[in-house]
Amino acid sequence: MKNRTLSVILLSGLLALHLQASPLAAQEYPDAYDLDVVSTAPPGRDVPLIDPSSVGIGGNDDSSDETIAFVSGEGGYDASIEADGMEEDDAAPTASSGDSGGSQSYTIRKGDTLGSISRKFYGSTKYWKKIAAANGISNPAALKVGRKIVIPSVGKTVTKRKRPARSYAPPAIETRTVTPPALQLPPVTGGNDQVLYSDKGLPPVILPGTEKKTDDSRRMVNFDGMTGLVHTIAAYPLGKGKFSTAFGVIWNKIVKRDGTRLVNGEDGDYYQFPIALTYSAEDFEIGMQLPFESYDIYAPITYNFRDGTDSGMGDASLRLKFSSQNENMASCLGFGAIFPTNDRAIGNTENDNAWELFGGVSTKRKEGGNFHLNCGYEAGSGNTAHEGVFVNVGFEYLANESFSFMGEVNAYNRVNNGRSTDLTLGLRYFVKEGMALTLAAPISLSNDMFFGYDYRLEGQLQYHY
Repeated sequence: MKNRTLSVILLSGLLALHLQASPLAAQEYPDAYDLDVVSTAPPGRDVPLIDPSSVGIGGNDDSSDETIAFVSGEGGYDASIEADGMEEDDAAPTASSGDSGGSQSYTIRKGDTLGSISRKFYGSTKYWKKIAAANGISNPAALKVGRKIVIPSVGKTVTKRKRPARSYAPPAIETRTVTPPALQLPPVTGGNDQVLYSDKGLPPVILPGTEKKTDDSRRMVNFDGMTGLVHTIAAYPLGKGKFSTAFGVIWNKIVKRDGTRLVNGEDGDYYQFPIALTYSAEDFEIGMQLPFESYDIYAPITYNFRDGTDSGMGDASLRLKFSSQNENMASCLGFGAIFPTNDRAIGNTENDNAWELFGGVSTKRKEGGNFHLNCGYEAGSGNTAHEGVFVNVGFEYLANESFSFMGEVNAYNRVNNGRSTDLTLGLRYFVKEGMALTLAAPISLSNDMFFGYDYRLEGQLQYHY
């Protein structure tokens, strides 16, 4: 009986101790007794929470702020994490302005316990007793939702500062604009194609199948009525549909007769005024020369002329020329007829007609100079004064739009009128488009013709339209 009584007393004491310890355990580990509470505390040290915005790579919302918590006092690392957690909570506690001791106020929400409130403010659940003592809470398990409680100061402060979140801007990438090379067009190789556009830096652009225009504004006729230099014939024509008139003058001092030089006291002058009429088609040309001649000779010893003065129409000529040409070269073939007159008594008085056959080639470079070569043969049944061959080689250089320089070698070998070779230097001045003035000076290299000379002066004014 005594033992049973002792057992009952011991059991009663243990039960009393158990009933007394249960509220303490609930306060020390409140989450263990509250299954409806979902902890919002951050993970432990091993898995820290990192806000992406805190490292400068936050979202695109420029209005968001970055929170930095500076923690002093107890709690160490857990306190800094808790400060971030407080900032993320929609109902984070605010400091009481009326408490000068650094305490704060907090309104209890559903699911709160003193331990969770302690962890929220201090970073640890061990300060729940101080919260209970400050608010006179005797039963921590019976917290009323909506009650406003005081969070006392425990010598630990959390200072939060806000600054604008830094956004990451990718570095600017320099872009280069690549200009493609200019399209190189093929050069024009000829044909009946019209040049539509041309520049010094670009090849001509042409339209196939149309007629190509050629710049023939610098082409002029020679003293014989054919397109050329002074006496040399050019292989190309004057220009399509052009008509030209030219008036010239030729003078030379007569110093020889049949190769014999006049003696002292003897003298003679020769004048010729040729008129040239020319019509040109695209590859065809016809020209006529009408020379008026005048002689004034005093050679009583050599020529038995005491007063040898005479004038009249010279030997007229008519020539036809057919041309074949491309961009760079031209060739021609022609024939002519010579019609002597007998209205003067000095010089060639034969009145039989003579015939002429000639041909030539010319270069057609647009810049620099061009060469011309032509030769021919004259024949007549009774007019031996014109029978023979001739060769002309000429070079012209277009210096600018107003002047061109010319040089020729003219050689004649006639059966009954002797031989002569002249070096002719000439200058052509382009007065305006279609009009030119030509000045030349043939210098005799050798001359044994019927009337010989040492040099000549020649001039011609031409206009074509």
